[in-house]
Amino acid sequence: MKILYIGAAIIAALFLLKIILQIVLVKKAKKNVGLKVNEILPEFRGRDFFLYLYSPGCTPCIRLTPVIKDLISKGVKGRMIDVTKNIEIARKLGIMATPSVVIVKDGYIQDVLMGLIKPEDIENRLTQ
Repeated sequence: MKILYIGAAIIAALFLLKIILQIVLVKKAKKNVGLKVNEILPEFRGRDFFLYLYSPGCTPCIRLTPVIKDLISKGVKGRMIDVTKNIEIARKLGIMATPSVVIVKDGYIQDVLMGLIKPEDIENRLTQ
């Protein structure tokens, strides 16, 4: 019985650690909110669009990438960035976890979304 309590305590501690790590990653990514995109990434210019940062080996990314491709094919302005090939871009944006979506409005970073994201959330953030 004592082993079950210890096991439950370990699982609870790991769950809490995961939540704390997610909070830290989101705070770091959101530090760049308000910065001008062309100051961070001169090659990315435009008014309102999103940057989708993903990794091909990331399970949530594998699920989200087709949804993002469909969103882009429907005319929503967005760019996909494979962080395994463009790690510097992720670093400049403060992105340390994938999948992440950086919302850019009027040339400035407006918001950063992390994890599995509904396409409606991206569209809504771009039209607000």
